[in-house]
Amino acid sequence: MVRKSSLAKLEVVKQLGGIAEETLTAIKVVAGFTREDRELAKFKQYSENTMVVGKKASAMMALMVGLMKFSIFFFYTYSLLIGSIFIEKKIVNFIDSEPYNQQIVLQTLIALITGFVGLIAALPNVQAIVAAKTLGVLIFDVIERVPEVRNAGNSTNQLKLEREIAF
Repeated sequence: MVRKSSLAKLEVVKQLGGIAEETLTAIKVVAGFTREDRELAKFKQYSENTMVVGKKASAMMALMVGLMKFSIFFFYTYSLLIGSIFIEKKIVNFIDSEPYNQQIVLQTLIALITGFVGLIAALPNVQAIVAAKTLGVLIFDVIERVPEVRNAGNSTNQLKLEREIAF
């Protein structure tokens, strides 16, 4: 889901960049034919589309981060609940053959928190990997594409010139 929204966001940003580059490259032609209003309207349409897709991608990322944080805090709460049940029912710890106490429960929870902090710290790196894979797919699609002209049944690799070229 996140990858799909990231691809959509990259695609609309690419389109918007293409429109801007095309207009700036041909600015004399645009100005010569007084087409500034048309180009501005086209750019506004693409920029609004980019904004909508960007908001969807950001909402998806926020949802995933929120879900991850909810899961972590739910796990903390569940761990404390189980620890309190172990303490209340005086369940024996099989490692040292003594009942669980607050110290053991808190030590376990702190060890879990330390592990989760490492996972949370890795989140930006995971986002960077997803972005790199997404861009990699787009780049390799361009590099490995086969032109449609050579796929046609009647195409040839040899060109024969039968008459002169005249201008």
